Amino acid sequence: MPSEESRLIETLRVFCITAMMWVHVNPGVSSPSVVTSGDYALVGAVFGNTLGRVSVSLLSFISGYLLWQRAKTMPIGGLAMRRFRSVLVPMLAWSAIYILLAVMKEPLTGVIAHKIEGLDLAAASLANAWAGITGPTANLSLFFLRDLFVASLALRLSVPLIERVPLVVAATVLVAATGDALQPLVFRASILQFLFFGAVAARLGYALTGLSRPLVALSLGYLLSVAGFAALKQTGNPLLHELDLPNLLRRAGVSFLILAFAAVLLARIPGLELHRAGRHAYLAYLMHVPVLGILWVIWRSLVGEADDRSYLLFFLAAPVVVFALAVRLGIALDRAPRVVQIALRGRIVEPAPGPASD
Repeated sequence: MPSEESRLIETLRVFCITAMMWVHVNPGVSSPSVVTSGDYALVGAVFGNTLGRVSVSLLSFISGYLLWQRAKTMPIGGLAMRRFRSVLVPMLAWSAIYILLAVMKEPLTGVIAHKIEGLDLAAASLANAWAGITGPTANLSLFFLRDLFVASLALRLSVPLIERVPLVVAATVLVAATGDALQPLVFRASILQFLFFGAVAARLGYALTGLSRPLVALSLGYLLSVAGFAALKQTGNPLLHELDLPNLLRRAGVSFLILAFAAVLLARIPGLELHRAGRHAYLAYLMHVPVLGILWVIWRSLVGEADDRSYLLFFLAAPVVVFALAVRLGIALDRAPRVVQIALRGRIVEPAPGPASD
């Protein structure tokens, strides 16, 4: 039976990956629709621009926490190979699938694939579109994984310093990883920051189960969120905004609120067992953008556009549908050749004897 902490982590993965998908539901939270600038703008603000974007930081924090517990003594070369196989190989596979589908989109549907519209055949351009070496991938959601890989190696190299002066390391990363200071090494500074914050929390002896206790998580979530909004109003203090502290505080605050929500969900509805779907969360993330695109083409042809009131249903339900499809695909992959499992989800699962199950 999984421990309380492992059930919490897997439940958080399910919630956070689903939330991250709301950012990318077509046509996207940056485009006009009834959930961004229409009657249901509050829905887009809460599900997409708040829960969706904060989930990246929370997952980075959890990754740092787990890396400290499980891989801090692993040789850097061994960690690099392990993370390459589990993170980058499936990222590259799904990036290639996305580019192929995007190339086929216009001939099949008559609609231009804007994400690759400016792509040229130069080696550097193709390399970035596929692997994000020195710039964003064509499937921008996968760029998160490229930064996570690099940040994980940076964390492993920093283990001796975190052992000795954890708070100094956290403060140094907070200051050093601001804006575009670390580009092209790391493009999204918050990923590196929250990864290190998670490792520092583990080094200081904090457990996720303790941090998620409602009394702790709700109190910290409220205080950090209020502090973030207060810092946002301090326009006369350029240092706060230079370090992006208002945004970081709000992300941390909402992350604690999500922790509290997951803990209460586990305690009050134990039969829900969301944690059992956690092993399919990475696959759901890898496949969500191309699958959302296919679902959107079908929805537009059968139902309507993003400015129709019916779009609210598509926006809310599409990530859940994608995750359900990922669970079914994940179960099917359990019986696939090992090389296929690595390519599509970065891990090998031996099928249990008898009927397949989650």
